[in-house]
Amino acid sequence: MREYTIVNILLSRKVPVKMGELIAEVGLSERTVRDIIRSLDKTGEAHGFQIRMIRGQGYQLVIKEPELFRIYREKGLLQSDQVDLDNKQSRQQYLLFYLLQSDSYRSIDKMAEEIGVSRSTIISDLKEVEQRLGAFRLSLARRAHYGMKIEGDEKDFRKAFSYFILQSSQTLQQTEDFHAYGREFDTERLTAYLLQVLKDKELKISDVFLNNIVTHLFILLYRVSKHNYIVPGQAMLGKPEPLYHDIAERIAKWIESNYEITLPLVEVDYLALHISGKTIMERMSDETKSQLRQGINEILQRLDGEFLTGFNKDHALQEALLLHMFPLLNRLYYNLQLGNPLVEDVYSQYANVFVISFRFAEIIEEQYGFKMSRDEAGYVALHFAAHLERMQQRNLEQFKRIAVICSTGGGSAQLIRLKLEAVFPKASVITASITELKEISSRPVDLILTTVPIDTEMNEKLVIHIKQLLDDQEIQRIKEILSLQMGHTQPSHKLMDFKDLFRKELFHTDGPDDYKELLQQRCREITDFHYAAEDFPEQVLFRENKFTTIYKNGIAGPHPMRMSAIRDCINVTVLKKQLLHEGKPVQLIFLINLRPGQLFLHKEISKLLLVLMEKEDSRNRLLAVNSYEQFMMEIENLL
Repeated sequence: MREYTIVNILLSRKVPVKMGELIAEVGLSERTVRDIIRSLDKTGEAHGFQIRMIRGQGYQLVIKEPELFRIYREKGLLQSDQVDLDNKQSRQQYLLFYLLQSDSYRSIDKMAEEIGVSRSTIISDLKEVEQRLGAFRLSLARRAHYGMKIEGDEKDFRKAFSYFILQSSQTLQQTEDFHAYGREFDTERLTAYLLQVLKDKELKISDVFLNNIVTHLFILLYRVSKHNYIVPGQAMLGKPEPLYHDIAERIAKWIESNYEITLPLVEVDYLALHISGKTIMERMSDETKSQLRQGINEILQRLDGEFLTGFNKDHALQEALLLHMFPLLNRLYYNLQLGNPLVEDVYSQYANVFVISFRFAEIIEEQYGFKMSRDEAGYVALHFAAHLERMQQRNLEQFKRIAVICSTGGGSAQLIRLKLEAVFPKASVITASITELKEISSRPVDLILTTVPIDTEMNEKLVIHIKQLLDDQEIQRIKEILSLQMGHTQPSHKLMDFKDLFRKELFHTDGPDDYKELLQQRCREITDFHYAAEDFPEQVLFRENKFTTIYKNGIAGPHPMRMSAIRDCINVTVLKKQLLHEGKPVQLIFLINLRPGQLFLHKEISKLLLVLMEKEDSRNRLLAVNSYEQFMMEIENLL
């Protein structure tokens, strides 16, 4: 069953899947997942597939012999033990599959018998299933002696259908009807036709949004084939623009000629709304452009004031947001927000820009009255991440004169110089020995890189100690140090040591059993030491209530909605026994408190958390510490 689960996860994704993501989805240790992948090498040889590991990206399923692979999957579908009876998430996913594809009432006893667990277990699981459905404005209707079924508007049903089934890695026997329909659905032909229609209308679309529309059409056809239609007046706030309605009509005619299904007008309207929210119209009117540009400028100015950034001076960011905002506001207006399959990866790798993106979402709500989802915020975060990458490159270009102090001299110094010239293409790089240090200190040098310790005062010159061998890892470290330095709002040539963020008085190996209660205690501790303002606890909990900061594999990085620290620090809690909060395990908690303008430093913290998410050995070493001193030793090994 575990093999099939891994294969189905990889099959459902268009991109390679990282080890950390596999671990989170199957709920097994890194070692176990690696063992399963190794066993799949032999299985794949006999069944026409291969699990390929792409360095730096993850694992990808390659189907070499489709017919052999189809037989392998069908055998998996018929296995009765596909539901992990000891895994609550697996049972709940099964129930969602079961109920979403049933138009009639289903009894609790029948569901318990199908899964192989007790009636009381099913009742307990259904409470959480109903909460998850509630997020889509769906409910479980109960009828005595008949059982229960899902009720709600068809458009909400389709959203839940997409989220819980098409984004799921599980493939259960009860979904064979659905998968049989999927085999008849010609994705490639429909995608090609849709792209041609958009090209005719001079519209552009990203790959993610294109897949989203194709997915919408697949669900639409499947539901209509079961005689489930959108009802006129179901939260349809208005008619789509003629341009998008024309595209939807052309697709409807194509569907009619290829599938012999005639779509009602309301379904065509609903399809047009989806398309309007997912395509980029570069030919928008001057008036619309002007209004959007003004709104974006106002938002960026507010963000610059709060985060001490320079977003409003970045023309590329403004134009990217302009093109993003037009379809985004359409989606928000019609309540057709996109799912984001990459949101967890974006969130864990770019936690610093998510702080900005969530604030962006707040201002959108203030100005336009629309509430953005976490997934939509993830798309916006990518634009801010691109901005910060551009700023990092520009920061590096500010160093025009670089001196390298090398004890060995000769060929070693020249090799270092050549590598640095590739990193700083606009800089003049000179090499010198330690005996020339005094002369170097008197020259107009922007940066000194030295392989030997320097104790003398360097007249406020920026000094970084480097290794004798300048490999890729060391070059990346230099870039990161300079990013942190340039990110400081107060010019200072004393580089902050990352380890200075951790303090003995803010380190714990126990705490309350309730996650939010624990956060409140840690937040009050930070304010009691005068490291943050009095509203710090309120800001952190407000942030946590909106979007949880619990990542994968028990790692949490809570932080406030706004960066407003008095003194930068991280409050650390290492729990010997993990907590559960909203179904997510929590065991290593890094409560982040940073000043405005410290986005690059926040990025470095995010990278540390990402390492802990991905590497089981690193997590286990931290979880084994019993003192602050042991913790710092492990942190030094990680940095």
